[in-house]
Amino acid sequence: MNGTKASFFYNVARRKKYSYLSMDLRGHGLSSGVFNQLSMKDWYQDLDELIKFLKVKQIVIVGSSMGGWLAINYTLLNPSKIIKLIGLAPAPDFTELLLWKNFSDSIKKKIMTKGVHKKRISKEFVYEYSKVLIMRSRPMLTNRIKSKYNGEAIFFQGSKDTSVPYDYNNRFLDGDHFQNLRINIIKDADHSLSDIKTLKIIEKEF
Repeated sequence: MNGTKASFFYNVARRKKYSYLSMDLRGHGLSSGVFNQLSMKDWYQDLDELIKFLKVKQIVIVGSSMGGWLAINYTLLNPSKIIKLIGLAPAPDFTELLLWKNFSDSIKKKIMTKGVHKKRISKEFVYEYSKVLIMRSRPMLTNRIKSKYNGEAIFFQGSKDTSVPYDYNNRFLDGDHFQNLRINIIKDADHSLSDIKTLKIIEKEF
């Protein structure tokens, strides 16, 4: 967890004298595990076990993109432990709403028969959309969670985000999951929300 956001908020926590924990999910960063063999269900169990092991009870939970989905689910399923939820371009249910829904029939068939579809995102990075990711994540879809969170929830979205549209999470404004939700759209910010101007805006919510 040496990325720009993680390092920035580590320093924020130090200045404010907060305890700070960040984690690379399995299959990410320096953590063990193979990404295309894992799902939201696995990552949720990892987070839940870690928090129980550390006996942490009062949490400001922050999640970015896929980690934002994880943070949302953890908050809804453990509302008494969460002081505040901060989502950074959170992508809840992305496996269905951003991936499966938009895949062609041929890609869906490939995933179901061969187990994985690879897509080159950049010269250095190839994303692997696996059957495990799609299927095992379905029990974690937010519409299957009936509990509510009454505490403060803040989502930050970038107006120039090409991965998670800035209005993607507006559905939660009309739903029952969050009783105290604000969605802040940051002009000209992209999906990473990692430029210093954007990070300074987000810092004000800690």
